[in-house]
Amino acid sequence: MIGRFYKRVFNIREGELRIALLMQFYIFIIIAVLLLVKPTITALFLSNLGADNLPYAYLLVAIVAVIYSIFNNWLILKFSIRSIAVVTIVLFSICFFALYYIIEQNILSEWSLYFYYLAFSLFGVMAASQFWIIANIVFDLREAKRLFGFIGAGAIAGGVVGGYITTLITAYFGNGMVIMVAAFLLLICLPLIFIIWKIRVKKLNRFIKENRSEKKKTKYSSALKLVINSKHLTNLALIVGISVVVAKLIDFQFNDYAHRVYTNPDELASFFGFWFSSFNIVALLIQLFLTNRLLAGFGVNFNMLLLPLGLIMGSLLFIFFPELWVVILLKGTDISFKQSVNKAAYELSILPVPYETKQLTKPFIDVVVDSLATGMAGFLLLFIIKRFNIDLSYFTIIILFFLFIWLYLLHRLKASYFDAFRKNIKSLIKGEPQEGKTGYKSNASVMAVFKSGNEAAVLKLLQHPSYQFKDVYMPYLLDLLNHPSDRVKVQALREIHSVKSKAALEKVRNLIATNKDDAVIYEAMEYFLLHFSEKDKSAYYKYLDHEKDYISNAALLCLANASRYNKVLGDKYDLDRRIESKMKVVEDDKSKMGIIRIAGLLLAIGYSGNRAFDFFIEKYLKSDDELLKTNAIRAVGLSKHEIFIVQIGPLVREEKYRNEVIKAVHAFGEPIVKLLFKKDEEEDLADDIRAHIPSVIESFKTRKSVVVLKHLLSSKDVVVRLNASRVLDKIVAENHQNTIPEKKLIILFNKECDYFRNTLISINSIYSPEKESSSDFTVDGNGGLTEQAARVQLIKHLSIQSDYSLETIFNYLSLRYKDSDMKVVLQGIKNDTKESKINAIEFLENLLTINLRNKLMPLLEYSFLGNSEDGFIINTIPEGTCLLNLLDERGAKTKINVLNLMLFVPNKDFIKPLNKLLKHKNEKVRKLAKKNLKLYKS
Repeated sequence: MIGRFYKRVFNIREGELRIALLMQFYIFIIIAVLLLVKPTITALFLSNLGADNLPYAYLLVAIVAVIYSIFNNWLILKFSIRSIAVVTIVLFSICFFALYYIIEQNILSEWSLYFYYLAFSLFGVMAASQFWIIANIVFDLREAKRLFGFIGAGAIAGGVVGGYITTLITAYFGNGMVIMVAAFLLLICLPLIFIIWKIRVKKLNRFIKENRSEKKKTKYSSALKLVINSKHLTNLALIVGISVVVAKLIDFQFNDYAHRVYTNPDELASFFGFWFSSFNIVALLIQLFLTNRLLAGFGVNFNMLLLPLGLIMGSLLFIFFPELWVVILLKGTDISFKQSVNKAAYELSILPVPYETKQLTKPFIDVVVDSLATGMAGFLLLFIIKRFNIDLSYFTIIILFFLFIWLYLLHRLKASYFDAFRKNIKSLIKGEPQEGKTGYKSNASVMAVFKSGNEAAVLKLLQHPSYQFKDVYMPYLLDLLNHPSDRVKVQALREIHSVKSKAALEKVRNLIATNKDDAVIYEAMEYFLLHFSEKDKSAYYKYLDHEKDYISNAALLCLANASRYNKVLGDKYDLDRRIESKMKVVEDDKSKMGIIRIAGLLLAIGYSGNRAFDFFIEKYLKSDDELLKTNAIRAVGLSKHEIFIVQIGPLVREEKYRNEVIKAVHAFGEPIVKLLFKKDEEEDLADDIRAHIPSVIESFKTRKSVVVLKHLLSSKDVVVRLNASRVLDKIVAENHQNTIPEKKLIILFNKECDYFRNTLISINSIYSPEKESSSDFTVDGNGGLTEQAARVQLIKHLSIQSDYSLETIFNYLSLRYKDSDMKVVLQGIKNDTKESKINAIEFLENLLTINLRNKLMPLLEYSFLGNSEDGFIINTIPEGTCLLNLLDERGAKTKINVLNLMLFVPNKDFIKPLNKLLKHKNEKVRKLAKKNLKLYKS
C-alpha cells in the first residue's frame, strides 16, 4: 500500500523505493546535522567576535578550501569515494564531540571559534558534495531526474528538523547539547553508506563499472585544468561562485541585522534555528509539489533562472524597505530555492559530464569554488566596511550587480549544457572522422597539379567544386590528353568539350587512331563531331564505317546523341539504317565482343528516340547479362518512352540496378512525378518499388517535387514516409530553409508517434511466447508457412516498421531542430550501451517543447530503457482487433503478412474486410484475401 503511494505520488518504480529511501535518509542526516551546528557556531562566533570579523572568517575558509582541494584530488585518485565519505564522517564526529567538551568547560577562545567556523564551513560543502557524487554512482541520468527531487526532499526535511531541534534544545539545555546531538546523528551515516554500497553499487553491470568505477586508473589531472578546458564546467563553476558571493552578502546582512536585535548567544541561536527551519519548510513544499513538475515542464535551464530572478525581486524590494523583515524574506528566498529547484537543476546540469571528469571537478566546484567565492565575499566586505564604512543598506546595489552577471552566465550555460550532452553521447558511440577541405586558391597551384600531378591528384582537382575552367589552363589540359591515365584523358576531354581549337582537334584525331579505351574514344568522337570543319566531313563517314568496332560504335553513339533533336544530322548520315544494320549483325553474336557491341547499340537506340527500335530495348531488359540489362535501363532513360516505366520498376529491387533505374526514371523529367504519386496512392506498385519514389522525385529539385514529397509524408507505407522525410531533410539542409509550416510539421510528428505507438501495441498483441516459432517449423508439409512462422514473420515486419517510424520521427525533428543534434540522439538511443541511450534521451528531452516531449519521451523510455515514465505502458488489444487495424491502416506488404496469419486464426469479423480486399490493386493481396475467404467457406 505504502509502495503504491510512493510510486503514484513520486514516480518511484518497482525496486527503487528502498534505495531511494536510504539515500533520502542519508542526506536527511547530513543536512539535519548541518542545521544543528550552523546556528550554534554562527551564534557563538557573532556573540563573541561580532559581525565585523565574519569577512576574516570568509577569507580563511577560502585559503583552507584551496589546500583541501589539492589534498582531495590526491585522495580521489588513491581511494574510493566510499572510503573518503566514511573518514569524513568519523573525523567530523570527533571534531563535534571535542566542541561539546569545549563549550561545556567554557574554554572557548578566539582561535577555537575561528577553527570551528572553518570546520563547519568545510563540513557543509564536503559532506553534501560527497553525497551527490555517491548519488551519481548509484543512479543513472534518467533515474536521477525522477528521484533527485524525492531524495532532495530529505535534505530539506533535514533542514527543517535540524533547525527546530536547535531551537528547542538551546532553550532548555544550551548550545553544547546541540553539538552533542549532531555528533551522534552524524555517525548514523556510516551504516547507511555500507548498506547503499551493498545493495546497489556492487550490483552495477560490467559496462557501468568500467565507466563509473571510483578506482578507475587514470593519470593525475588538475581539477582546475579540467574545469578551464570545459566550457560547460567553466560556466557551472562561475555560476556557483557568483551564487555563493551573493549568498554570503545576503547572509552577512541577515546575520548583522539579527545580531543587532538579539545579543544573547542562546537567543540568537534560537532565532537562527527557527528561521532556518521555516525557510526549509518552504523549500520542502517547493521540492515536493513543484520541483519535479518544473523540471519536467521547463527543463534544467529555466529552473536555474528562478533563484536569481527571485533574489533580484527581493533586492529591489529592499531598496524601498531596508528593514529586517525584507532581509528575512531575501534570505528565505535564497535558502528555499537553493535547496529545492536550484539544487536539483544544478545536479542535473552536471550529469552530462563524463564520470571520471565529474569525480575530480565536482568536489572542486562544490568545495574550492564555493570557498574561494566565500573568500571573495570576505574581501568585498572588508573593503566596504573597513575602507569606506558604507552602510549595509547599500549592499543591495552590489548584490544586484552580481545577480545580473549570474543571469548572463546562465544564458551561456544553456549552450554549453547541450554541447556537453553531444560530446558525451559521441564519446559513447563510434563517430566518423570528417574529411578536411582542400581548396585550390591560385592559378599557379592548379597548373602545378596539371604539370606534375599523378592520376589521383589531377582527377581530384578537375572534379573539385572550387575548380573552374579558364583559358589559361587550355595548354595544360591539352597536355593531359597525353597523360598515361585514360581516366585523366576522359576528364580532360570533358573540360575542353565546348572550346574549339585546331590543336585540340588534331590531338583528338590522334586519340581516336591510337587509343582503345571506349570512354576515351566516345569523348574524343563527341568532340570531333561537334568541332570538325567542312573539309573533314568525309572523315566522320570513315569513323562510322571503321573496321574497328569500338571506333564505329563510338561514332554511331555520338551521332545518335547529336541527332536526337537534330533530325537533319541523323538523316544526313543515315542513322536509322545504320542502327538496323548493326542490329542484324550483333543480334546472334553471343561472344564477349558481341555483348559489348549490343551494349553500345542499346545506348545508340536510346539516344535516337526512334520508337521502332523499342522492342530491342525491351528484349534486353529481360536479359540475364548484367552489362546488357544495365545498358537497356540506361537506354530507357535516354528514350523517355513511357511504355518502359512499368517494366523497369521491378528492377529497383535489385541493388546492382537500383541507381540506374532511379536515373532512368529521373530522365523522364518532372511530369513523371505526378504519375508516381498516383501509383503510390493506389498502392499499385510493390512496396520495395514505392520506397524509392521519394529519391526519384527529389532529384528534380523543383518546387513541385517538394509539394509531392510533402504529400508522400501522408503515405500509408512507412518506408515511403521515411524516404520522403529523408529527402526533405536533405533539401532543407541544402537550402537552409524549412519548407513545411510549423503546424503541419507538428501534425505529422504526432501522427508518426501514434503510428510508432500502435506498432508497439501490435507487436505486444500478436506476440505469444507459447507460440513462438522455432527454426525447424517455418513451413508446413505442403511448403506453406506454419502459424508460428507466420506470426514471427509479421512481428519481424512490424519491428522493422517501428525502426523506420522512429527514424521518420527524428527526420521530422530535424526539420525543426538542429539536424546534427537529432542524428547524434538517434545514434545514441540505438547504441548498445545503456549509458548512451540515457544520455541521448535526456539530451532530447531538454531540447523538445513540452507538447513534443510529452508525445515522444514515454515511447522512447518504454522502447529503449525498458521502463515507462509517468505510468505510461503499452497495452495489448485482442489479436483479431489488432489484425483488422493493420489491414485497414497499413500498406500492401503489411496486409500480406497479416493475411498469412489470418489463415490460422479464423474470425467471422474478418469476412467483410476480406471481401473489400478482393478489389485491391496489389495482386498478392487479392490472392491471399481470396484464399482466406475460401478457407472460411470450406
